[in-house]
Amino acid sequence: MATKDSKNNTKVVASILPEAVTADKTGTAVDVSGYESVLCTLSMTTGSSAGTFKITESDTSGGSYTDVAAADVIGTQDVACVEDDVVSIGYIGSKSFIKLVFTHSADGVISGDVILSHPHDAPTGANS
Repeated sequence: MATKDSKNNTKVVASILPEAVTADKTGTAVDVSGYESVLCTLSMTTGSSAGTFKITESDTSGGSYTDVAAADVIGTQDVACVEDDVVSIGYIGSKSFIKLVFTHSADGVISGDVILSHPHDAPTGANS
C-alpha cells in the first residue's frame, strides 16, 4: 500500500444528497466501523442558506441516535453554516453508525458527506 494513496484508502459516503431544504434534514445512516478516521462535511449553496450542522451516533443503523459528546468531536457540534460555505466535524467516537443533522434557519441547497479513511482493510474498493 502506497503511503500517499488516498484513492484506495478513503471512502466517501453521501449522507445528504444535494437537496433544496425548507426544513430540518437528517441524513441517512453511515457505517463508520472499520475506519480509524471520520470526517463529516456539509456544503451549502444558492439562496440565503443558513443553519447549523451536527452529527449523531448509534450502535445500530436503525437504533436510537443521540448527539455525539463533545469529547468525541473534533471541531464543534452545532457549527453555523452559511451560503457558499463548507463546514466539517471530525468524529472519534466508538459507535458504529452516524447521521448528519442540519437544523434549518433559511432555505437553500445543502449536501453532506462522510469521508472515511485509515481503513482496517485496504483498498476500500470505493469511489471508482
